[in-house]
Amino acid sequence: MQEAQKDWVVEETIGADIGDARLNKRLGNLLDIFAANPNQTIPVSCNGWSETLAAYRFFDNELVTPKKILSPHKEATIRRINQEEVVLIIQDTSEIDYTHRDRIEGMGPLSFDCQQGFYLHPSIAVTPERICVGVVDGYMWARKALGRRFKHKGKPIEGKESHRWIEGYQVADAIAVRCPNTLIVDVADREGDIYELFMQSGDKNAARWLVRSTQNRQLLKDETQKDPLRDKLWEKAKKAPRIGEIEFHMPATAERKARKVKQVVQSRRVCLRPPKRQGSTLPPIEVNVVLCTEKRPPKGSKALQWLLLTSVRVETAERAIEIVQWYLCRWQIEIFFKILKSGCKIEELQFESFSRIANCLALYMIVAWRILYVTMVGRHCPDMSSDLIFDEREWKAVYAITQRKKPPKVAPKLNVLNKMIASLGGHLGRKHDSDPGPQAMWVGIQRMRDFAIAWEVLPGLKS
Repeated sequence: MQEAQKDWVVEETIGADIGDARLNKRLGNLLDIFAANPNQTIPVSCNGWSETLAAYRFFDNELVTPKKILSPHKEATIRRINQEEVVLIIQDTSEIDYTHRDRIEGMGPLSFDCQQGFYLHPSIAVTPERICVGVVDGYMWARKALGRRFKHKGKPIEGKESHRWIEGYQVADAIAVRCPNTLIVDVADREGDIYELFMQSGDKNAARWLVRSTQNRQLLKDETQKDPLRDKLWEKAKKAPRIGEIEFHMPATAERKARKVKQVVQSRRVCLRPPKRQGSTLPPIEVNVVLCTEKRPPKGSKALQWLLLTSVRVETAERAIEIVQWYLCRWQIEIFFKILKSGCKIEELQFESFSRIANCLALYMIVAWRILYVTMVGRHCPDMSSDLIFDEREWKAVYAITQRKKPPKVAPKLNVLNKMIASLGGHLGRKHDSDPGPQAMWVGIQRMRDFAIAWEVLPGLKS
């Protein structure tokens, strides 16, 4: 194992406590193997049948759990978080679909009874510069049966699937306690618009939260009066003063093309009227509101408009715009899911039970983080020396293959090497092309490792 590669693998597995020293060592070995071949099957990634069998035995061992696999990586992530001023803990849910397979033990229905699979709800730590510093939680569950929304209406929040958003905030809050010099902000999309989550904003809570609103909630006149205004949340937000503008690039989705967006930003503080809950009375809550509305959307396109609720105090125009920028970082978890599904091919894992797949997925989450981290660090720290991320054999092999000449004695800058690696994954690197994306990087990294091995065993390549 190369030194730079070994360094990061050791960093993410140091202190592993699965219950057996041999299992702890196997965890590091498997992380190295999977990171070298992120889009290959386990038998192809492993070196022969004995290594493949050891991998399957590891994931089948009753001592192994997703929490134990992620635990040392989470500790390494917290060490990185402690070095930052602001870190966003972004949480979201994705379906992991195994409908194409024969019935798998422990799987449940997804959106329809005819589907089988499970749900993944990770929390990833991202800096405002969009550099993912690690995975701090990876909650997974399979439904026993497909429920009906009206049947859950009277249930307490603890008995609903939506409670995962509050648990995700609690993960962020625990991290904030351990990182007192870092502002921790839990970020959730519209599914996180839950009143009980907004209640996590008292003096005892170390983390803040930022949620995109989906409900047009009723308001109170102020924090002392209980008579609702005629205005609701959205109407009140639209009457807020305009305090600035923001401009950014919106990536393409299945519903829209990529485009440059200019939004007007408005902000104010409001008091939410608590909803009725069976058997309990909830208190009113003051929240800060940031409304951002697209100025001139393309013809035929609906204007992008987001209403963001947050427990972060918004006292200046700069802070309100910063809140919008933090929400834009939420796109990183969508990229994370794409790496897991398209790059690591987690929906094609050949296991016979949900528990084994969950163990393997936990390891792949660390691999997906590494790919996303290398991609974004190259963009935001372009002048960093590449030998801080890759070892000598890796960067020299890539340089020699892509440039068709002897590599220099000093490692190239990280952004330069990342483009060379991405070219191995199909990135053309033309003047008008954007920076390499994770898909080109994960293919390029795999080819880089193959070339690095050849670089070591075939001396003629070095001359």
